[in-house]
Amino acid sequence: MANKINKEIITEAALEILHEKGISNLTMRNVAAKLKVKAPALYWYIKNKQELLQLIAEHISSLIQFPEPRADWEEEITLLSHATRNAMLSIPDGAEIMMDTLPTTTKRLHVINRTFEIFHRANFPEEKIFSSVTLINSYVTSFVLDEQKQQRMLEEIGIEEVVKKFTDAIMNIPKEDAPYVHRHMLLPEGKINDEHSFLEGLHIIINGIKATNKGSSPRA
Repeated sequence: MANKINKEIITEAALEILHEKGISNLTMRNVAAKLKVKAPALYWYIKNKQELLQLIAEHISSLIQFPEPRADWEEEITLLSHATRNAMLSIPDGAEIMMDTLPTTTKRLHVINRTFEIFHRANFPEEKIFSSVTLINSYVTSFVLDEQKQQRMLEEIGIEEVVKKFTDAIMNIPKEDAPYVHRHMLLPEGKINDEHSFLEGLHIIINGIKATNKGSSPRA
């Protein structure tokens, strides 16, 4: 097996470990065991665990499907953000891996470039584009990070127990002392984060970007 090892095979083994056991069990030793080699053999191909995470982040980036260019920049950025979310969700702890690695690989930089391109084509002011792209990227990654951690919690505890804990904690506080917690945080349908919440938050951010750039006349 040792003479057949390359970065692609190492990445595949790491992805299998993520799907089977999660990021807490993603170690160089476990990847080596999955490949039936000794851990030092991996260091001919990757320097350390950080480089392993970079390979996985690049794999996640390769899963992002670019939408066709559109005249409506809001629709295009929504579609690209949705595709990015789906790619991260397809890999256990995908958002955490993206957050813990630098955007220095080819496919990942192409994703970032496409995001910049959308704002350039919409004629946004040059000085506003970087902050807009950073804001959207941070929102998507942070939302999915929270989403995946909540999913792990639901799998470990169970949705019924999670809803019960929320309900019991809130009901222990008099409604007059925390009326808005009672109003907004009870979970009658057992939902915490979902696609609707993601798109709703994204649209709030897009509207904020539009308001900030009002008067700069980006194309709709």
